Amino acid sequence: MTADHAPVAAGFTALEADAPHLVQLRRRTEAQLGRLSDALPTVPVLDDDDLFRGAEPAGVIEPGLSVVVCGSYGRGEAGPQADLDSYVLYEPERAAEARARVLARRVHGAAKAAGIRQPADGGAFESAQSTDALINTIGGVADVNQITTRRLLMLLEGRALAGEAVFRRTLDGLIATYVQDHHGRDDPATFLLNDVIRYYRSICVDFEMKTRGAEAKGWGLRNVKLVFSRKLLYVSGVVAAAETAALAVEEKRRLLGGLLGRPPIDRMLDVCGPMALAPALSHYDRFLAALDDPANRAALDVPPAEARALPLYRELKDEA
Repeated sequence: MTADHAPVAAGFTALEADAPHLVQLRRRTEAQLGRLSDALPTVPVLDDDDLFRGAEPAGVIEPGLSVVVCGSYGRGEAGPQADLDSYVLYEPERAAEARARVLARRVHGAAKAAGIRQPADGGAFESAQSTDALINTIGGVADVNQITTRRLLMLLEGRALAGEAVFRRTLDGLIATYVQDHHGRDDPATFLLNDVIRYYRSICVDFEMKTRGAEAKGWGLRNVKLVFSRKLLYVSGVVAAAETAALAVEEKRRLLGGLLGRPPIDRMLDVCGPMALAPALSHYDRFLAALDDPANRAALDVPPAEARALPLYRELKDEA
């Protein structure tokens, strides 16, 4: 297992009594990502795919590239039904976009070989992403939905499958943009806070768009995810921003550097502690256990009227 995939922390395993399924999924996720990371250098993609050729130490990708994992794998709660949501970051001054695309194909090949599900084509995780665009477009006309999604998911649940240095430089660049030198001590990181709020609102609007008309079949499953994992993502971002209040600029940046680019539950554990968080996580654990059952997922994959009539749906909404 690579250095990017540390064993499950002791503070996390302390939750086993209250959230056994969550801890089980974390262990599974770490093992899967470790195997995937180790397999990356061995998966043939193209004749000119020499990303790992002659690398020292073996398996280290060339400078300027990073594989960012989000979604269930980023949150550390990936069951057998989970897709691998990932994209490749590239620093334009160090790596070409074409090289990033080769690495993206290699990641998909390694995931396929490992039996890990792939997301639908054409989504936010399909192509390579310039670090400059991720950092310098915030709030501008070029800050399209795909870039916003990649940026916020990197911050709130992302992790580096490979290329930790690029991941960290990008994270630091984002934090420096959100917390600028002129920002006051008394205020929390309001720029970050507003972007987190904006992103959660876009998730809610996206839910409505994707469950209209013929697409309403998946309403129940999407709704349950919205009130559990998506809301956890949002709350953990708000909490991170709020923690920066009354800190000087450099202290704000340092704190956010430790809280962001990690699973949301880990961030909440750092801020709240295991004892305070355990009751909420026991509810979240029941959500994860329910959705880990393919029969439950199929039952929830129905339009609103049918979902609301299901005891399972009502139970999960009560848990939320």
